[in-house]
Amino acid sequence: MLNTPLTQALSLVWKLLTVLILPVIMAIYVKIIDTYYGPFVFADLDLGKNLHKWIVFAIYLAFLLCWNRLNPHVISALKKMEY
Repeated sequence: MLNTPLTQALSLVWKLLTVLILPVIMAIYVKIIDTYYGPFVFADLDLGKNLHKWIVFAIYLAFLLCWNRLNPHVISALKKMEY
């Protein structure tokens, strides 16, 4: 099961994506709010209203749901890459 270095590396990246996506979500959220609603920086997200934090958390949970649904397909595709 996932014996080649390439498939092991891709599997590791796929699993780490669940953790590494959170800063990406926050950066994109700050950029979007800054673009459409005026000056907004990460410090505003960190110290600001809880609504922003809940929105980022909801986006992260939606990503985890999608990741969970896609995980069997990705693992299956990685296993097929070995042959």
